[in-house]
Amino acid sequence: MTDFDDEQRLKDAEQKQKLAAERQHDDLKHVMSSVQGRRHIWRLLSNAGVFALSFTGDNAATNFNEGRRSEGLRLFNEVMTHCPDLYLTMANEAREEADK
Repeated sequence: MTDFDDEQRLKDAEQKQKLAAERQHDDLKHVMSSVQGRRHIWRLLSNAGVFALSFTGDNAATNFNEGRRSEGLRLFNEVMTHCPDLYLTMANEAREEADK
């Protein structure tokens, strides 16, 4: 194997990773582009405890809640990075739904 082969493999792997990330971002934008998708993402964020405290007084339960919240925050960060305008739409829709 030559250095050229290694460089080419590295470039191929980087390109593959870049395409996968772009596809994931496009998927999120597609989901967020519909009322149903935004409602689903809001439910995921809410169920993950993103909008609540994790502390319960019990270390095991708090740690569990923080793990779940961490995954929710990862999703929240993706939404805010790739479609922040749709987050505001989603939050307004959730508030309107709660007011019904």
